[in-house]
Amino acid sequence: MFEGFEPRRIETAHTHIHLRIGGEGPPLLLLHGYPQTHVTWHRVAPILAENFTVVAPDLRGYGDSGTPPSDADHATYSKRAMAMDQVEVMSALGFETFAVCGHDRGARVGYRLALDHSERVSHLCSLDVIPTGDMWRRTNKERAIGAFHWMLLAQPAPRPETLIGHDPDYFLEWLLESWAADGFEFGAAAMDEYRRSFRNPEVIRATCEDYRAGAMIDDALDEADRAAGNKIQCPVLFLWGAKRGFGGPKSGDDASPLDAWRGWAADVTGGPVDTGHFLPEEAPGEVVSRLLEFLTPG
Repeated sequence: MFEGFEPRRIETAHTHIHLRIGGEGPPLLLLHGYPQTHVTWHRVAPILAENFTVVAPDLRGYGDSGTPPSDADHATYSKRAMAMDQVEVMSALGFETFAVCGHDRGARVGYRLALDHSERVSHLCSLDVIPTGDMWRRTNKERAIGAFHWMLLAQPAPRPETLIGHDPDYFLEWLLESWAADGFEFGAAAMDEYRRSFRNPEVIRATCEDYRAGAMIDDALDEADRAAGNKIQCPVLFLWGAKRGFGGPKSGDDASPLDAWRGWAADVTGGPVDTGHFLPEEAPGEVVSRLLEFLTPG
């Protein structure tokens, strides 16, 4: 995987970030989600590298990046802190402005990047994610069943860490299989990497902290921005998995998922993709095509 890409470790102010970089052209930052690593991009990154300089990091707390200690208000794992990591990473690589494509938790880091550092982000693509505050407000029975892990991982330590740590392979594989479209199989090498990372007790702790932040400080920051009328200034592309079961952006909601993003940005396009949750692995060709259309000047 990632043939032609170079691994890097970049020290930031509060942790270190492991990444792979490859290709030539305008910079494109790819941010993965839970419970995965940068490996989620292995089917799209080499193709995108034909047109872009692709940077694919492990988020703080995931993969081979740092897992800083927890704190009482969970700010260490807020999307604001994770976004700052990526600002520092891109500066260290020599990129002052860049496009961002995020999947799952990575999309939450991506839109916080666009809100807090609007001068740095030229385009934002969200894969299968609506903003955190909207997700909480729209939660109903169907979404609660499908996104139960939001509530589980947000429980005080060490409850979810203990439960997950009892059999991390089972928890990881169950989530991946239940969120993907029926019949989809992850690549063996990718699954091996996901298992290797998720067996690390520090990654389990840190990723639970990510969700505690999502239930507390991230939600509060979103609501503060909403109340202040702060908007994402760059164009937004939102794609979601039409075959995802319970818990997806469309779950139990008659409104278009695009409406959630239109409350946050003036320039929003997108639509469904014939996949489950894992668009970069289930439909790499369509994801690449839509990204190229979105990022390439007309």
